[in-house]
Amino acid sequence: MGDKDTSIKTTKDVRDRLRTLAGERGTTMNDLLAELVARELTAEEREHRAQQALEEVRQTTGLTVSEDARARARSFLKGLGQEHHAA
Repeated sequence: MGDKDTSIKTTKDVRDRLRTLAGERGTTMNDLLAELVARELTAEEREHRAQQALEEVRQTTGLTVSEDARARARSFLKGLGQEHHAA
């Protein structure tokens, strides 16, 4: 590990769960955290991927996705995310 270590303040419950999850996977809490944050995209990364997808649609089909269609898609996906977090 070449990076200098640091600390993160969290609750005991979160720490204990992180320790359990890491143990079940045979890894360290640090490596598990690194894996988890690597999965999540920043808002900028999500927008970049959306632009790439729209360009792929345009190149493949010759169609340009309207802003209205993009807004409806965002609303739909947001609703799916809320359902996922409620489950």
